[in-house]
Amino acid sequence: MITEERRRTRDAGRRTSDEGRPMRRERILIWISVAILTAIVVLTLMPLILMFYTSFKPAGTLFQPVSDILVADFNEGETNSIGGVIATRADPSSGITLGDAENRDPEKPGRSHTIEYRHSPGSTTLWWTHLGQDLRKFSELEFYARGEAGGENFLIEFSDINDRTISLPLKEILPQGLTPEWRRMRIPVTRFDLSGLLPGISEKRAEELRFRFTEPGSGRIYLDDIRLPFKRFTISNYTDVVISGPFGRYFFNSTLIALIVTLGNLIFPAMVAYAFARKEFPGKRLMFILIVGSIMIPPQVLMVPVFILMKNIGWLNTYWALTVPALIAPFNIFLMRQYISKLPLAMEDAARVDGANDFQIFFRIILPLSKPALAVVGINTFMGSWNTFLYPFILTNTTEMRTLPVGLALYKSLHGVDWVHLMAGSAISALPVIVVFLCFQRYIIAGLTAGSVKE
Repeated sequence: MITEERRRTRDAGRRTSDEGRPMRRERILIWISVAILTAIVVLTLMPLILMFYTSFKPAGTLFQPVSDILVADFNEGETNSIGGVIATRADPSSGITLGDAENRDPEKPGRSHTIEYRHSPGSTTLWWTHLGQDLRKFSELEFYARGEAGGENFLIEFSDINDRTISLPLKEILPQGLTPEWRRMRIPVTRFDLSGLLPGISEKRAEELRFRFTEPGSGRIYLDDIRLPFKRFTISNYTDVVISGPFGRYFFNSTLIALIVTLGNLIFPAMVAYAFARKEFPGKRLMFILIVGSIMIPPQVLMVPVFILMKNIGWLNTYWALTVPALIAPFNIFLMRQYISKLPLAMEDAARVDGANDFQIFFRIILPLSKPALAVVGINTFMGSWNTFLYPFILTNTTEMRTLPVGLALYKSLHGVDWVHLMAGSAISALPVIVVFLCFQRYIIAGLTAGSVKE
């Protein structure tokens, strides 16, 4: 009796274990699927996130951040990370002297800069350096200073390429004046009236940084470790890319070409597909096989023949060369033919009874019913035309005809690897594609799933 009960209990446990195994397998498969999907999403979106993040950085990259620019530390004579620091040495009879003072920090070897002012008939620049920086990218001007006089007549100035100057008296930020002890000065860039600099491309661009006395008197001021810390984020990279250079022309060319090519592929492939789906004519099967076969030909194979053809007909460096060869894509013909062949014939037959011709049926019945497929064709064509690089690169040779991908590639080669501006330009070029996809995604999904379920 006891043995029988044990056997029943064991059998029940086995059945429970066998029933639980499929559930555990399903959970394992679900977790594996989630992990794979997460990895795909991260690998797909991470480059896009890094691009936008870097485009708002004032300088450097995500993995090599640049927190500030060292204007001068006076430790290596008179050099810095931007360029040569030039100290204006006046005639000895004027009483103006410039030179090195004692170390600011005894534990750290280095030198500070001395500006000594005894007397002068007028305003004289005592120390200046070439800057060539956009002040909108910086949060503050930072330096160490101490003085044997209060510094009441001491000015800090930025000037642009036309020597327009914006000044800030030291007494406005330090009413009590300097003391013999070193003091860390942090002056927000917003304290300077940046409207005094040149507008347009040179807007808020400082070519020089100056420290000077303004009135006759006596005093001595010591400077050290002059820096310009960057802001955390800035939009000046976008304004620089848009305003400077032919970026606007690149954007116009890409927009015009993409719109023309997209419009052509929404009409012409659909017309060809309608003929293949609804009409009978000699050589129909062979022609469709050739069209489908041409899909497998890499575009690089046609590069040289297309170039020679465009050259012979005189279309090089014109909009014709960039649009006409791409007006009809074989894949779009195949896609539209497959979609139109699934549409019911009842509405077409009714239209023919009412006297409609082929063009009326195509434009009033076929095209409206083919919106999902047309959305797929439109978005794919727009994205492909907007991002294409090879053909615009070989078929154009002037700045006026180049597109955004070509312009960005040349921008990189002309300016080295200026990542913040390159990423800003890339972000601008990516925005139209992202907007188009977000606006038409429901049509794309409907077009991709159409015909997958049998009714």
